[in-house]
Amino acid sequence: MADERIQELALQFRRAQAEGERDAFVQLVDLLQDRFYRIAYRVVGDPDTALDVAQDAFVKIHDRIDRWDGDSRFTSWAYRVVTNLAIDGLRRRKREMKAWEGRAAEQPDHVEDASQDTVEREERAQLVATVKAAIDELPPGQRAIVALRHYEGFTLKEIAEIRGCALGTVKSTLHQAFRSLRKTLGTETLSRAGQVA
Repeated sequence: MADERIQELALQFRRAQAEGERDAFVQLVDLLQDRFYRIAYRVVGDPDTALDVAQDAFVKIHDRIDRWDGDSRFTSWAYRVVTNLAIDGLRRRKREMKAWEGRAAEQPDHVEDASQDTVEREERAQLVATVKAAIDELPPGQRAIVALRHYEGFTLKEIAEIRGCALGTVKSTLHQAFRSLRKTLGTETLSRAGQVA
């Protein structure tokens, strides 16, 4: 139902853009801002960068709505804009982080308060951190597809539409990502992570 409303608003905005109509676009932003942020965050892993990506995506959609053909699903086109910007943001962020690594190495280590309520919580937090670090090491394209599939729950067909590629490419990329994760984490850790998620 929400996707139908989004499609309707996108068509309305596309038609009305020439007349300066903003209402449909404002409604689109209201309906999509949380989804855009979640997708961006799952790819870039940083809240501030994810906010920037989501905002940039709306600007790009607003300025380039005429590039959407109107016959295909608007959400597929819009999510492609978000994931492409997120992948670019991730690459940019990695370059910036490398530039800061030298400076960070010179700083003294912080001693964190390790007091947790239970050992189980500690182990769970460590497992989540380990898996997140392994996902962060995936190439951006693989990371985006893992985020869309396992965090956002899109079907493989929907991911193919969003990414603008063949279904076989999505399957292959997802398989490569999980092969890398299994190699990095081991089958047991990956299995335990699936139970936590």
